Amino acid sequence: MARVLVCVQPARGHVGPTKPIVEALLADGHDVTVVTGERYREAFGKATVKLLPPEADFDETDLDGSIPGRAGKRGLRLARFELANFVNTLPAQLGVLDLDVDVVLCDPLFMAGLALVRRERRPRVLVLGFLPFMPPVPSGPNSAFLKVLAPWVLGPAQRRARAVLGEDPGMLFADWPLHSDGVLQMTCPGFEYPRPNAPLHFIGPTTVSAANEHPLPPWWADLDGSRPIVHVTQGTVANDDLSRLVEPAIEALAGENVLLVVTTCGGTLRPGPLPANVRVADFLPYDDLLPRCAAVVTNGGYGGVNHALRYGVPLVVVGASEDKREVAARVTWSGAGIGRARSSASPKALRRDVRAVLDEPRYRDRAKELAAEMAAGPSMAEVVELITTS
Repeated sequence: MARVLVCVQPARGHVGPTKPIVEALLADGHDVTVVTGERYREAFGKATVKLLPPEADFDETDLDGSIPGRAGKRGLRLARFELANFVNTLPAQLGVLDLDVDVVLCDPLFMAGLALVRRERRPRVLVLGFLPFMPPVPSGPNSAFLKVLAPWVLGPAQRRARAVLGEDPGMLFADWPLHSDGVLQMTCPGFEYPRPNAPLHFIGPTTVSAANEHPLPPWWADLDGSRPIVHVTQGTVANDDLSRLVEPAIEALAGENVLLVVTTCGGTLRPGPLPANVRVADFLPYDDLLPRCAAVVTNGGYGGVNHALRYGVPLVVVGASEDKREVAARVTWSGAGIGRARSSASPKALRRDVRAVLDEPRYRDRAKELAAEMAAGPSMAEVVELITTS
């Protein structure tokens, strides 16, 4: 039996892919303790749960209200603030960690990982790879953009890391996963830039989204395959303004021979009648929905994109907040769809891109190739063995 400490930020997109791993570890008889926020106290079944102190916790449904100083910031200024804020929480995170364990599974944004990997004597540290693997600055489509803006965006967080640790960390604060004992990257090699020296273990997407979690809506029978199904979502982050992507997509595809299935994920559509080919729900079970889809339009959450690719569904991605610029770049680079590193899109542009993904077989063919890569990856039992075997 291994003693496993799991450190995960209190956000749906982080908790969702972590839960199946925790469940598999528990089922295999391992001792699991999870450190996360108050909103996810009950999310991890029989695992022991320790809560983050208030200064390190937040409510993802009210980020401006639960993170002092965040309100009013947008774009790169928001990214700059949030990275520094992640580092600010490092001491509070360390204060609740019991390191008398064999292995730590650590969220890449759980900055206690930066302190842990610098210690000479420590347990094994493995990173939960549910975000794009970004360090160092890649040679992909966004490399020039990142190299120019990285000092301005990352500088405050790097200076804060130096102050919190009391010395130079000896690495860029965001590069700490490179110094871990491995990254459990939740995709397949074909969706990540080649990193020959990176400690990556490709385990495929792990999130489970079934009807027992999200009940089927009354209109589910309409998904009978008589028309191509296009799913549209802005995910659970950056969905406070559905006029950026969801509403333009509805306008763009209202006259097309498709059934448009929209999830609002807590967001709110503007009042008014919907086109006849649109169906709306707050959440839907992806493991039931995605196998029926011909395309997915999304703002680029890494987990949702890889969930679609698991079922061989090509994508149109329009996003520029958080890590979404990087996800959009990977969608284009991998050939599984069209990625636009923008905060919004016009109906005309969306209609053009969705029609391309539906009508040009190369996108569907490439998405199916990535699905086959994921299916050939390790089983959950093999992931558990990787975690628990030193």
